[in-house]
Amino acid sequence: MKIAIIRQKYVNYGGAESFVQQYTEWLAEHGHEIHIFAHRWTPSAKENIHLRPVPVLTFNSLLRTLSFVWNAARAVRREEFDVVQSHEKTWCQDVYRAGDGCHRQWLVERGRHAPFSKRLLTALSPLHWLILALERRLVMDPGLKKIVAISEMVRQDFLRHYPIAEDKFAVVYNGVPLKRFHPGNKARLRASVRRELDTPEEEVVILFVGSGFERKGLRFLLASLSRLEKRGWRLWVVGKGKRRSYLEFAEEGVRDRVHFLDPVDDVEKYYAAADLFILPSIYEPFGNVYLEALASGLPVIASRMSGAAEIIEHGEDGLILQDPADTDEIARHIGTLFDEETRARMGLKARELAERYTPERNAREMLAIYEDVIRSR
Repeated sequence: MKIAIIRQKYVNYGGAESFVQQYTEWLAEHGHEIHIFAHRWTPSAKENIHLRPVPVLTFNSLLRTLSFVWNAARAVRREEFDVVQSHEKTWCQDVYRAGDGCHRQWLVERGRHAPFSKRLLTALSPLHWLILALERRLVMDPGLKKIVAISEMVRQDFLRHYPIAEDKFAVVYNGVPLKRFHPGNKARLRASVRRELDTPEEEVVILFVGSGFERKGLRFLLASLSRLEKRGWRLWVVGKGKRRSYLEFAEEGVRDRVHFLDPVDDVEKYYAAADLFILPSIYEPFGNVYLEALASGLPVIASRMSGAAEIIEHGEDGLILQDPADTDEIARHIGTLFDEETRARMGLKARELAERYTPERNAREMLAIYEDVIRSR
């Protein structure tokens, strides 16, 4: 099968980006010819993965988005492919994987927590108008055969905002590399990482992994820290964002317990050295980091506004935040996981849950969708 994949960034870091690399390499290993249309990429060692550069105008986000959509369409239409699948809001695809969720719903959720000035700027933003126009054109295009939602939440978001036939959707959950993210990393990496970060073994490490701090709900996590009763803890924040301005959301008495860390390729070392994982996102289509934490044997605190909350059983393999902006609820859930026995019990269940969501399962489900699209022609 000759497959075209459209993604602005095809790189080995970032949840969505590493996912694309992961499943395209599986397809290549199973004999399919893959053509990646991207502006930025990490070279692939697979002979049957062909990287096709898409030029963009980088003056600002508006021009970058529009020029990528335009140039990607031109490039893809020069050849014949069995299936064209896009991860972007383009206009030349058979299959759209909505890994970034529904932009219209993201703006709704963002508006619930933003001040009036920010809501006004968003409403007047040409970039958001462009993305909304591209989203509507994409999902309403009769040439689009399938929308792959990465959670039931995402599927419902699109149905809420657009008149789309329900049979146009398929829900395919993400997968996680179970060897890379494994509880066994704890014995191998935990002590050295903690020494490197000057963190005593007896302190409970709360881990947050994610860039784009606004959407990930970091302000609410930081504001909840002063409500924690236990004092022997630290928060590690792994990701890119405006660190100094976000740290101000934490009260002065706890700021010295917050450590910001740059994203790294070997993020599994932080899961191995941590005790619990939290991501109180205000909108998260799924959240690969939840799967990474679960696979590493960490109990997770997941936002109800994340697709991953659909697979987590509250009180068994993790805890669900009903309101990610409720700092008291965040503090209560963290307090529950300060108990070592509770963490150990949930950590075992967490790994069992993650083992159901393999990269192979995800890739096979995507391949089945491609085959259905070809048969329907």
